[in-house]
Amino acid sequence: LQQRGELRIKEIEAALGVTATAVRQQLNALVAEELVARTMVREKRGRPHAIYRLSEKGQALFARGYANLATVLLEEILEVAEPELAQKLFRRVSARLGEQYAGQMPGEALSERLEALEKRLQSHGIITQVDEAEELFVLTEYGCPYFRVAQQHREVCEMEIEAMEQALGTEVTLCHSQLDGHHGCQFQVRK
Repeated sequence: LQQRGELRIKEIEAALGVTATAVRQQLNALVAEELVARTMVREKRGRPHAIYRLSEKGQALFARGYANLATVLLEEILEVAEPELAQKLFRRVSARLGEQYAGQMPGEALSERLEALEKRLQSHGIITQVDEAEELFVLTEYGCPYFRVAQQHREVCEMEIEAMEQALGTEVTLCHSQLDGHHGCQFQVRK
């Protein structure tokens, strides 16, 4: 679908060399996950048939080079910007990320909001794990999404913390950082 656009089941079957049943099963699963969109088409004669294409969510799974472009842009902005401007930029990005995260936080319970944040991070390719302790939760991100920029500008870590605090409505502390040689970034989230 990524290479050919909209296709019928017969076309997918021929391209992959598998049965129509196998194609239907996979497509139904992908449609249920909203990675593939199904459109019913009615021709002048005969029964209507389905055409399948990648959804926006499905297209987002394919590398587009946005992450590298964003990293290079940020590095260049930070290179030429005055320190005060850079701080203002990080605060604005933090607020915007916090708003985006918060907009996808169902429920009132912190555990529900944390679970939603974890899913949001995972949808962006960040492997995460949440553990619960007596007085706090521990959110671990394996593979820093901002590693290259954060090596030069630790303000990115503060930006992430502030966005999480805004989304979760509680104090978040970075207790381990990949930048310091740890296996991942670990955040303590106060209950």
